[in-house]
Amino acid sequence: MRRLSLVAVAVVVGMVVWLPGVAGAQGLGIGPRFSFVRGEAASGTPSTKGVGGTLRSRSANHVAIEVALDYRSELNDDATVRHRETPLQGSLLIFPVRGTFSPYLLGGIGMYSETDQTLNPTSGLVLSTTSARKTGWHLGLGAELFVGRHAALFADYRFRFVSFGSAAEDEEAAGADPINIPGLSAIKLSHRGSMWTSGMAFYF
Repeated sequence: MRRLSLVAVAVVVGMVVWLPGVAGAQGLGIGPRFSFVRGEAASGTPSTKGVGGTLRSRSANHVAIEVALDYRSELNDDATVRHRETPLQGSLLIFPVRGTFSPYLLGGIGMYSETDQTLNPTSGLVLSTTSARKTGWHLGLGAELFVGRHAALFADYRFRFVSFGSAAEDEEAAGADPINIPGLSAIKLSHRGSMWTSGMAFYF
């Protein structure tokens, strides 16, 4: 897990550093993003919604790099616990065809940071804080629709915490869901949870 966390940090930092360098030549898109995360059925995790931003670089005609950050905050009913999540994802987007409407495949790695704060119900002051971080691969597909020369709407569906091969078999034994892709059953993919994302990118 620690090794995967270091890989995730390296990938995301590398994207952030590299994006501005290619932006001038290829186009950089910035805009808001909305996410809906489906909970895990096995663990009973509830579904959540979040808002954030996306940074997309059209590094080539059929390839784009995306770095996206979401934010979610929830307070329990008696206002004694605040739960916050800040998922950070780095993704490679592959466009088989380019046009006004462009479908794409995506894959990448994410860091999912969570913080729980215990609050004083009277004053609202923070009494204690606990934090956790998980990393994992994601796969999905989506589409981008240009509504002008410099603006595009997008939406995609992503499987989170994807495992491959023997790791997928271990995950399935632990309650993960298989990903059944026609013709790719030998890869043995599984996942824990999924998400919808949508938003708008303004290209410069």
